[in-house]
Amino acid sequence: MATTAQSPPAPPTEGAPTTRRRRWISTLIGFGAFALAAIVLILCITSWDRWIGARRYQETIDAYLQSDLTPIGARVAGYVRAVPAQDFERVRTGQVLVQIDDDDYRASYDQARANVAVAEAAIGNLVAQQALQRANIAAAGASVQASNALALRARQAATRQRTLLRDGSGSEDQREAADATSASAAAQVQRDTALKDAAIRQSGVLSAQIAQARASLAAARAAAELARITLRHTRIVAPQDGVLGQRQVRPGQYVAVGAQLTTLMPLPRVWVIANFKETQMTYVRPGQPATITVDAYPGHVIRGHVSGYAPGAGSQFALLPPDNATGNFTKIVQRLAVKIVIDDPASIAGLLRPGMSVAATIDTGVH
Repeated sequence: MATTAQSPPAPPTEGAPTTRRRRWISTLIGFGAFALAAIVLILCITSWDRWIGARRYQETIDAYLQSDLTPIGARVAGYVRAVPAQDFERVRTGQVLVQIDDDDYRASYDQARANVAVAEAAIGNLVAQQALQRANIAAAGASVQASNALALRARQAATRQRTLLRDGSGSEDQREAADATSASAAAQVQRDTALKDAAIRQSGVLSAQIAQARASLAAARAAAELARITLRHTRIVAPQDGVLGQRQVRPGQYVAVGAQLTTLMPLPRVWVIANFKETQMTYVRPGQPATITVDAYPGHVIRGHVSGYAPGAGSQFALLPPDNATGNFTKIVQRLAVKIVIDDPASIAGLLRPGMSVAATIDTGVH
């Protein structure tokens, strides 16, 4: 049987160590890339807020134009006579917006003025009575003086008659007549003195009545002034220059006290309320310059400055403030309202309306 010759074993190849080195280098590169990515991620997580807050220009598109909104209401009740102002009309201060029928209020004002005249006449009557009473007091004083003089003379005559009677020169009838005259004169003095005291007290009563009448006059004047003010309130006028909203009343309609008739905005006086993230507020301060662009008018740059910012985040003024004292908590970046006053409206002041969306940028000056 023939034998088969075996071939010698193949020598080891030179490519095996190279392949292992390549695998080791690939693993090292992958680990390094992972470590670098982890370091970048950690830096981003820990320093992102600081990077955002340190930017010179802080921007937001969560911003809107705002203005004062004044509801115009009725201060007296009644039927609407006329509504001379129209929807979205530009009005001036003092311009009549709504006229309420004033017939009843005018009659009340006339009656109040008549009551004032009655009160003034009553005071004049009492003052005249007091002057007359002073004359009566003077007359009563003169009567008292005359009565005292007569009483003195009667006493002296009675004394003489008693002396004459002791000396035997007089009679008993003369003494009795003199005593009676003296007693009558003394009674007359008492009567005149009482009349004088009554006149003085009556003068005090008149003084009290005059004070009461003056108080009544003051009340009547106050009532007349109130009636005049109420009559004036039947003319509802614009409290300031501005633009009206839609009318909510028509002629012939009955309105109650406090009923809203329309609204007034003092255009073109508007400003911007921009809601910045709390991480953007690091270097935002009042007085810093700002630029605004209105979505409705691209290409127009409005300049202004920061007037101030809210005392708390928007969540603090919500109807139901969040309660974070629970087991589950998710941190959410809060926003603060920043008021930006417009300095240069860039020729579009008459076109700006509250509620328009804008983009606001604040120059914090941080380099």
